[in-house]
Amino acid sequence: MRKQFLLIVFCAFVTWAKAQNMYVPTVLVEFYTSEGCSSCPMADEFGTTIRAIADSSKQRVFTLDWHVDLWNQSGWVDPFSDSMYTKRQEMMAAANNQKAMFTPMVFVNGKGALPAGAKSEVGKLIESFIRQPAQNFLMFSASWMPNDKMLLIDYEIKGKTDSLDLVVVLAQNQAFSVPNKGENQGIKLSHHNVVRQQVKTDKPTAIGSLSMQFAVPNVDFSQYNLVGFLQHKRTKQIFASQVLAFKK
Repeated sequence: MRKQFLLIVFCAFVTWAKAQNMYVPTVLVEFYTSEGCSSCPMADEFGTTIRAIADSSKQRVFTLDWHVDLWNQSGWVDPFSDSMYTKRQEMMAAANNQKAMFTPMVFVNGKGALPAGAKSEVGKLIESFIRQPAQNFLMFSASWMPNDKMLLIDYEIKGKTDSLDLVVVLAQNQAFSVPNKGENQGIKLSHHNVVRQQVKTDKPTAIGSLSMQFAVPNVDFSQYNLVGFLQHKRTKQIFASQVLAFKK
């Protein structure tokens, strides 16, 4: 038996355009970053600006920080990094015909492969996606099962699911670090929405469930959000995203 329903949806309202299966657009801005990269703190600041603008304008624009291990041999090992996230960046860059791998790299709904300094270009991409009605909508909730040390995630997808992957990540709301080596030695770094764990299905159905396992029986979920998104297998474009906050 599921012990406790934990999640509430931020702005989880489905809107249908007349005579069309269109939904409220969502935008996911992904930052590929590293604590070993001297220009990456700029990306953290840019992400904060994006979230502030989205909040003030009540737009459904979300951000994620994927910490890659590209710079882990340069004097400082990023404690939030994972080689899986580096592979994801490579996959995303290839889909955008970007051969160079660098940080910080930014994608807007899977498009761009831009440097974080290209703020105008990133802004234009965000605006273009906000103005387009979406063909998919994602809703999900989750239950914590302490005996199994597992988060059971139930989801529902509006729109076609052909050629789509469903990815759900556990993102840490805030994280702070002061590297004692490397390019950011002695600098207090501030991160937001840092990806810590992910689950994925390459065959999502209209209604289904996923499970996320944990190594410990007790997790302080108040420090995290769940972020889910639907992504095209080939082009890597993201068609819908959703953020859920934990509620005890």
